[in-house]
Amino acid sequence: MAATEIVLTRIPLSGGVELPTLAALNAEGAKIPFTEQDTRTLILVENTGSAGKIVFKAGSGIQGVADLAVTVAQGKTMAFVLESGCFKREGAVFVTGPTSMKVGALLLP
Repeated sequence: MAATEIVLTRIPLSGGVELPTLAALNAEGAKIPFTEQDTRTLILVENTGSAGKIVFKAGSGIQGVADLAVTVAQGKTMAFVLESGCFKREGAVFVTGPTSMKVGALLLP
């Protein structure tokens, strides 16, 4: 089974969009495209279960030395902006965690 594919939702300059429907992680996690400027990609993580850790996997570049694990409280949504040098591999960011975690991504103008 492949990781859940996340689609970037583009926000236009001087405009707005509905927040995307967040997709649940599967057993392989999720794959978030990271093809734009890293500081413009906002990753949303919602925990619909009990407190758990979301893990952003280390990238393949020289800076990709460690995973980033963050506890997301039950019923909470968090936002993340990640540096591509630390977390990008194969043109994407890979994330794992319990299947109660849901993920989406916004591309800022």
